[in-house]
Amino acid sequence: MTQQRLEEVKKVEYHSEFYNVTKKDEQWIRLSDGCFRNCWNCSAPTKKQHYPIPEITRNKVTIIDMNFLYAYPNPEKTLKELGSRRVNGKVVYYDFYCGLDFTLFTQELCDTLYQNRFGRFNNKRRFIKGLRIAWDRTVKEQIVMKKAIDMLKKAGYDAKTIQVFMLTNGLIPFSECKLKLDLMKVWNVQVADCWFDNQKRGSVIPIYWNEKECKIFGRECRKHNQIITFGIDPELDHPNH
Repeated sequence: MTQQRLEEVKKVEYHSEFYNVTKKDEQWIRLSDGCFRNCWNCSAPTKKQHYPIPEITRNKVTIIDMNFLYAYPNPEKTLKELGSRRVNGKVVYYDFYCGLDFTLFTQELCDTLYQNRFGRFNNKRRFIKGLRIAWDRTVKEQIVMKKAIDMLKKAGYDAKTIQVFMLTNGLIPFSECKLKLDLMKVWNVQVADCWFDNQKRGSVIPIYWNEKECKIFGRECRKHNQIITFGIDPELDHPNH
């Protein structure tokens, strides 16, 4: 089942095209295509393409690029251009939905992101002044990740509002993802557990991990974020503890 499902995922057609959809109070756009990673779970093309910035008509904008920092020419200049836009005389807030490639960070880039209101929208679509980073690969990238978090903090982001994407129930084993989660505890940053094949925590069908590992990790991610956000472990108040 695992190999068959992986082959199906890799065959998914990725639509390399400009995207600009306006919703009630948000705008969703794609400014670029292309990523050099060629990750096992992703069908994004390696060829770079980029598109002009559309008219910004909402004060909340979600950007769905897969690797904007790689694919868009002069990304820092573009971030400043987006940050200068105004709608009805008010500033615009931005969210990179798929996260950003932390291996391409510089201090200047992180400063630009913070100064131009690049953060993330929470489940209630409220803007959070904290960036989303994608860490789907090996724990051996820990030094580069730590440097990226330090640069974001120096730029002005609060560590507690930084959110790290982690692909789970995939080729990176449970034991290695546990190590990554332990590091996030030390760094005091949140985790966004992204379950392979678009699954959701609480209803995961095991693919690369077993059922016990999926349940344990989902529970630990939930607890981790509660501790980071509220500074407490709610389970300690449970009568069984």
